[in-house]
Amino acid sequence: MTETDWREQFDDLKRRRPELAQRVCRKLLVDMHRQGLLDLDALDDEVAALLRLGVVRHRDDPNRPLRQMPGGSSATLYDLALQHAERHLSPEQISAAIRITEKRHLAYEVSRLAEDFESPLVDLRAKIREFLDFAPGEGVESREDVIGTRASLARRLLTDQLDFISVAKQFIRVSDFAEVLDHTVVTAGNQGRLGGKAAGLILASAILYRAQREERFSGQFRVPNSFFVPANGILEFIEHNGLEELINVKYRPREEVRDEYPLVQRLFKSGEFPPTLHEGLKAVLDQVRDRPLVVRSSSLLEDRIGHAFSGKYKSLFISNKGTDEQRLEMLESAISEIYASIFGPDPIEYRRERGLLDFQELMGILIQEVVGPEVAGIVLPVFAGVAFSRCEMRWASRIRRTDGMARIVVGLGTRAVDRTGDDYPVLVALEQPTLRATQQPEEIYRYSQHTVDVVDQRAGQFDSVPLVDLMTRVGRQLPMTAKVFSIYRDRQVLPMIGVMAQFEPDELVITCDGLLRSGFAAELKRMLDVLEEGLGEPVDVEFAHDGGDLYLLQCRALSHSLATRRVAVPRDVSRADQLFSANRYVQTGQLRDLEWIVLVDPRDYESLPSEAAMRRVADAVGALNTALPERRFILMGPGRWGSRGDIRLGVPVTYADICHTSLLVEIARQRGSYLPDVSFGTHFFQDLVESSIFYLPLYPDDPEVLWNEAFFDDAENSLGLVLPQFADMEGVVRLIHVPEAAGGRLFHVVMDGEEERALGWVR
Repeated sequence: MTETDWREQFDDLKRRRPELAQRVCRKLLVDMHRQGLLDLDALDDEVAALLRLGVVRHRDDPNRPLRQMPGGSSATLYDLALQHAERHLSPEQISAAIRITEKRHLAYEVSRLAEDFESPLVDLRAKIREFLDFAPGEGVESREDVIGTRASLARRLLTDQLDFISVAKQFIRVSDFAEVLDHTVVTAGNQGRLGGKAAGLILASAILYRAQREERFSGQFRVPNSFFVPANGILEFIEHNGLEELINVKYRPREEVRDEYPLVQRLFKSGEFPPTLHEGLKAVLDQVRDRPLVVRSSSLLEDRIGHAFSGKYKSLFISNKGTDEQRLEMLESAISEIYASIFGPDPIEYRRERGLLDFQELMGILIQEVVGPEVAGIVLPVFAGVAFSRCEMRWASRIRRTDGMARIVVGLGTRAVDRTGDDYPVLVALEQPTLRATQQPEEIYRYSQHTVDVVDQRAGQFDSVPLVDLMTRVGRQLPMTAKVFSIYRDRQVLPMIGVMAQFEPDELVITCDGLLRSGFAAELKRMLDVLEEGLGEPVDVEFAHDGGDLYLLQCRALSHSLATRRVAVPRDVSRADQLFSANRYVQTGQLRDLEWIVLVDPRDYESLPSEAAMRRVADAVGALNTALPERRFILMGPGRWGSRGDIRLGVPVTYADICHTSLLVEIARQRGSYLPDVSFGTHFFQDLVESSIFYLPLYPDDPEVLWNEAFFDDAENSLGLVLPQFADMEGVVRLIHVPEAAGGRLFHVVMDGEEERALGWVR
């Protein structure tokens, strides 16, 4: 490069942006001073001489002002800067200073637009592209400039949570934000962030991509094609449909919220979308064509540390098949249903418990293509699930908390995070992947997954298909069959050896044995470790695999309770005072001076004649949750509290029905070699951890434990006294006032996870 080149470059900048030309001169002065090429006092003398001010030197004195310069003298200073730069710096150095100055100003303009919440997102996107296209990339001389720009973009688009921003600015590049804005649906307003679920996915993928670039993570992963609807979209929907009176529903009593929610859902489902949002969603469908979609909630409060809102809002699968009008109607119907879920009883109670009711909760939307091949008209991941960098509960003494864990299912990952039906995921300790939760062949088959969630493109809907029917339909077309299935034959579990292994669909059992003997578990654990290191918190992720690639679907900080001091289980309690003991899946914790026990005996519950009667049990439990003193009672009931689908397996409560208890006990009555599905890793279990509610499974028919049947049978039932409207349920729901039943004594529980022992007694 020659002097002529940089001169032309400088003159062009001076003509276009004279203020930036001045900044170039200032930068040149600073650079030369830092390199010892220029003495600023001597420069002052040169300016004074050129302006005929005379040269007057004073002894350094902190109380004497610096030499006064007349107005307009800066032009002389800048001319001298160019002259000195020409003498001391190469043409390439001067040209670089010009480019850096303009690039730095573009970074500032991006930050300014990002900080102005009234600036349209289309303008912000255009300015980011201008920044990236000028001297391509995002590098500027000072890392602080680009870090500040990243922070401004994270604050504008993702969250105002400072601990999130402090991490995000280190990992999410300006080019990443440009990509996000290219996939953001335009709304009429400009102020909407993308919400917690979207923010978590964007940050997690940025952390992993950086680890790949730095060769700290060699695993391969992908992110589904994703689109984002900003959170202000729900306000525009509410205003467009005249539903403003719903904004303050959250302050109403829980019973009113629950009673009105079905109507709220119908009002949203019958609403129309505002024109700008309507057109934006049409543009999304033009890009994804006819791939099935999952429409996920991404509220502003979702997936934050301390309140993840796990499972509180909906994720809905749509086939995205039909005419353009039908596809758009399908997508808008799913979004409107998710919008309505903000006004549901569970999230409102969850917010009330955490002092978040006054926060204006808005709902962003994350739209993703469903992962997986289409086989015989069915789209499904080969396997999917949820994984945790830490293991909060153990099913074997060898498992360490740091092993991490995963719940893996065939098909959509819904069955890994929900307690749905009489079905069981594959539980994996990631650093000990061959350590089974069940051992005997009959148990392995019985406590496995028997139903698969899919998107059936022929039927045009999400569906739950019996495994036998699915494999009859798809046969060997499903990839990785030998890795996810074993053969259950003659009461033996046999590996599928070779691609031509002979099997009948009704012989297949989902074990993931071949997958877990490969390097998959180690690769998944390494991914979790990289994310935990980047976020500075334990994490949980949702993932799916299409038979070729692993896809990251979601990432958030793992809900974890505060460390509880270990206390030994007392050994001097008389047998008459012991109410129950436990020796499996025991957490560490202690509960003292409890006053009430709510007991739903599994045998009574199972004998109920109808689903309606079982749901009335859930209503009674919810009413007791409100009526009893908070954290002064425990809930004890059959095998799967919060069961969805087959509610014979457990009382179909939601978070709002159990949030005030101190301990949730699941009673597993003997059914042959029955082993209940412990709640590890489900959304239900995450609620318990976040709310500091302890969890304990009991096996009353195990000869190694104690179950004081006489106490529970003989104690007076106070249900009709406390809740007269549920007196008809006294044959199933028992409310025991411990001081009255135990001569003025109170109830205590100590759980020792290290020794796998727990004891409940009165004293």
